[in-house]
Amino acid sequence: MAGLVNIRYAEIRDYESVYRWLFFSDFSEYLTGISTANLPSFEEFKKDYESYFFDGSAPEKGRSYIITLDDKEDIGHISYTSYHLLKGIAEFDIWLSDLKYTGKGYGTKAISLLAEKIFKEGYQKIIIRPVKTNIRAIRSYQKAGFIKSSLIPEKYYKPEFIDLYAEGDFGKGNDVFMILEKEIKPARY
Repeated sequence: MAGLVNIRYAEIRDYESVYRWLFFSDFSEYLTGISTANLPSFEEFKKDYESYFFDGSAPEKGRSYIITLDDKEDIGHISYTSYHLLKGIAEFDIWLSDLKYTGKGYGTKAISLLAEKIFKEGYQKIIIRPVKTNIRAIRSYQKAGFIKSSLIPEKYYKPEFIDLYAEGDFGKGNDVFMILEKEIKPARY
């Protein structure tokens, strides 16, 4: 892996870049599979990624970060959400700004950095749900320690959010449910 990968807090000034990376970069179709006819507007995107992701006003609900290369170049976005999950669980979402950044370990490193950070903040489990056709992403998440698992919604989602989120972003059966659990080291006496 060439270059040093890091993450920094996303700010309001990053909002539009993050939106463009998701829907209008050469990485977009590869990541989402969404046709250009069905793209959400920036205003619709902001309803999913509310301002607290970018201003840090509600870290208990979620937070966005910008993935940087050598602390100079912004190369992607990673976030966690937890408002819809049971206590101690967070869900990750990640995308890069351009296909040229894939296959270099940058996403895997960003996931590891954010996982370390939120485990220190008291979370015990992280889930991620890539579309099942995104084999490269699945491999990247496995390199970061995630394992494929069966989704039992009641074990992860708050009851009021099960109907809304249990099927995932890609429809029932079109994603891979993966989990990373905090390693609990036994006390030494």
